[in-house]
Order: sequence, then structure tokens, then C-alpha cells
Amino acid sequence: MSQQPSQASQAPEDEEYQMTGPLLVSKLTEAGIHPNDIKKLNNAGLYTVEAVAFTPKKHLVTIKGISDQKADKILEEGKLH
Repeated sequence: MSQQPSQASQAPEDEEYQMTGPLLVSKLTEAGIHPNDIKKLNNAGLYTVEAVAFTPKKHLVTIKGISDQKADKILEEGKLH
């Protein structure tokens, strides 16, 4: 009986390939979004960068403390990550 290495123990051939999950919205602080604005997004039920990126601007501006200008910046940074 010959033993073959299990596929789980083999390294992927493309070492640049990485599996990632959703990014927490707090990651946007690295892009200059203020932590208080991150807290406002969390309180509004937006916990991931992906959720923010797909939220319409008209919804973001309904969050108390998020102006048109802030919404534009948040959306721009959310789509870049």
C-alpha cells in the first residue's frame, strides 16, 4: 500500500493566492476614516467593508453624523478595500 500525501498538506502552487474573508469596517481607519464614524457605521448595522461598499449613499447620510462629504469618502474607501 503506497501512501500519497493528502491534498490538505500540499502548498498551493500559486503562493500569491490567499483566501480571505470579509474585512471588518474598522479596517477603514487605516484609510483615514475617524473611529467615531466607524462606531456610527457599526451602530447602523454595518460591520464589514463590503457592507459599507454596497450601501447606497442615500442610506449612509441618514446615519446621524454622516454628512454627504463623509459618505462620499467612506464609500470611496470602502470600494478600494
